[in-house]
Amino acid sequence: MNHWIFIVTTRVSDGHKFEAEEVLRQRIEDAFWGLGEGTPNRKNLKAGDKVVFYVGYPIKSFAATATLATDAFKLSKEQQDGVSHGTEFYRPPWGVRLTDVHVWNEKKPAPNLVPVLDFIENKTFWGTYLQGGIRGIEKDDFERIVGASGPVPRPPVFQDTDSASEFALEAHLEEFIDKNWDNIDFGLPLKKYEIEGQSGRQFPVGPWGIDFLCTDEQSGDFVVLELKRGQTSVASDK
Repeated sequence: MNHWIFIVTTRVSDGHKFEAEEVLRQRIEDAFWGLGEGTPNRKNLKAGDKVVFYVGYPIKSFAATATLATDAFKLSKEQQDGVSHGTEFYRPPWGVRLTDVHVWNEKKPAPNLVPVLDFIENKTFWGTYLQGGIRGIEKDDFERIVGASGPVPRPPVFQDTDSASEFALEAHLEEFIDKNWDNIDFGLPLKKYEIEGQSGRQFPVGPWGIDFLCTDEQSGDFVVLELKRGQTSVASDK
């Protein structure tokens, strides 16, 4: 059984603005979640998997849970019509059925949970981990989100100054690269990969995220940029 975050954000389609909370309410009423052809992790969704729903800016909170009643499947035209509500926005090519849906009376703000969520490695710029469509997480993080209540958790404590310094260095380096992308010479004409609201930064792959998923604009090949603290395992004394 896998654990997922389904991320919903405000979108504009055919001149109409679909607010994130509106989309969540509609899909929960449908007991269905729409997926695009290129939605990250789509092929890994299986019946019985657990889901927590995250509502993006300006809410920035976790709001509900559900269980997947089906694997991801391709919809027929009739099935698309049944969940489209007369709009192209709600007419997806793929989707999953939902069961055991629970909408929380009180949403759980993401900033309160960031300090204790392992999948968010860069605590300073945590928003990049909650973008796009679907992100896999470990069971422990799922349970931390679902079971969270009370005061804001205490942030993690670094055991030594070097660890804290290295963490801060990587966090700010990632942000610097993202903000200054067009001014950096990577040796290749790299472009951050983007698909269905998911930018190439912290691109979700199962329960992990790639720091930067890019494409070579000349060859079209995928290129992965990973930032590592300290010495890598391939270093030698030579």
